[in-house]
Amino acid sequence: MICASVMPKSQKEAVLLLGKALENGDLAELRIDLMPDLNLFEIINRFDKKRIIITNRKKDEGGSFEGDESNRISPLFQAIENGFGFVDVELSSGKYVKELISKRNEVKSDTNIILSYHNFNETPSNIKGIFSKMENQGQDIIKIVTYAEDLSDNLIIKDLIRLATAHKKKIISFLMGERGEISRILCNSWGGFASYAPLKGENKTAPGQITIDILNDIYRANNIREDFGIFGLVGNPVKESIGYYVHNKLLSYHGYDGVYLNFLVDDLSKFMNSFKNFFSGLCVTMPYKESIIPFVDHIDPMAKKIGAINTISKTPDGLFGTNTDWLGALYAIEKVTEIKGKKVLILGAGGAGKAIAFGVDNRKGNMYISNRDIKKSEDLSKKLKAKSIPWEDRNDVDFDILINATKIGMSPGDEICPMEDSFFEKDLSGITVFDAVYSPIYTKLLRLSREHGADIASGLDMYIGQAMAQFELWTGISPAIEKMEQFSKEALKLRGQ
Repeated sequence: MICASVMPKSQKEAVLLLGKALENGDLAELRIDLMPDLNLFEIINRFDKKRIIITNRKKDEGGSFEGDESNRISPLFQAIENGFGFVDVELSSGKYVKELISKRNEVKSDTNIILSYHNFNETPSNIKGIFSKMENQGQDIIKIVTYAEDLSDNLIIKDLIRLATAHKKKIISFLMGERGEISRILCNSWGGFASYAPLKGENKTAPGQITIDILNDIYRANNIREDFGIFGLVGNPVKESIGYYVHNKLLSYHGYDGVYLNFLVDDLSKFMNSFKNFFSGLCVTMPYKESIIPFVDHIDPMAKKIGAINTISKTPDGLFGTNTDWLGALYAIEKVTEIKGKKVLILGAGGAGKAIAFGVDNRKGNMYISNRDIKKSEDLSKKLKAKSIPWEDRNDVDFDILINATKIGMSPGDEICPMEDSFFEKDLSGITVFDAVYSPIYTKLLRLSREHGADIASGLDMYIGQAMAQFELWTGISPAIEKMEQFSKEALKLRGQ
């Protein structure tokens, strides 16, 4: 189940938000921390009380209630007397835990008591001991929510939920913080009772929460089963990628039992050792495209030449590494023009530049490579029998195709251009300009080039081309191109682009 958590500041706002929460979630948590005019009777008359959790969180448990303890607990007694579905009381509430349970038994209420523990600093090493302390206090559901300092903490929560299941105890458990997002998406599939999420456009009630529309519509959290394939992006940072949206939408569209996650990795070796049996396939982004190579069992010849991989697939023979960046670049350029025999200037000799250069070489283009660090362009040019061009001379090269493989022009620096103004003082008819940047889709380079007669190819098409190759490698399904384009544009629109 997914519980939509709301924290209104008045009764009027509570009525408005509860309606939305119950419409979008299986349950609704009403956080009454900031409600001076709480009226539980109005709520009973308007809503299905059995689907509502009443929580009054104190400050040292991450809440906002500032009164004394007896005043804080009082509404929970009222909620029990009035038959609400759930009340949440902290383990640290001491004697009040037993008093609430006694009250529930005394009035013969069927309210479920959630006994909760929160740690906003870490996931403690004695978390199983905390569970043992909580499991036999007369509660109906145990809730243990801690902070993820490392991605591996998600596996600790997975094991904890398995332990609770073995003990036949209902448990709500997941992690706070960006590194804990995985647990919020997968906790139900591990056997957890519910995940929590805020409404779209409303303030989050805990760090690292994923809004309920994303949890429902993109990740399909309620439908994930334990046997689903786990795919995802390994990198640092990962927040800016649109892959979580595109791949999850593709998996859903093609009816494939899988989910795509973001893996924010601080220690690559630790991640690969801890999660090797967890995932079915990975995208790899900066800064790990080269350093991840020793962790794969097999690598395809082109990726070996490039010296970087951006895709991993689990096979019966181990982990297979490949590079689809060059395929994506060719997909984008060849929608506009052929490469064979053309004079091609590539700006950038880093990870993207290398992959694209090998792709152009594969298509037998005649290459010039320019990079601000000339040693990099010289080294790459030697490997490919290309010509290295000093950065300050890039405007003077005679070419048919221009490729920007740098980050120049990427948002938020989208008013910067990798070519000097003098480049746009001439007619660019007959020239093709490709920019590997896709955020924004139409960079300053592409806009000005098109205005002066050039044909253009966007980084969004490169993303689409390389992501289609990844999806097919993982699933065996050739994705629908029109859907790939639709989902990619939707993802960028969500980011305000």
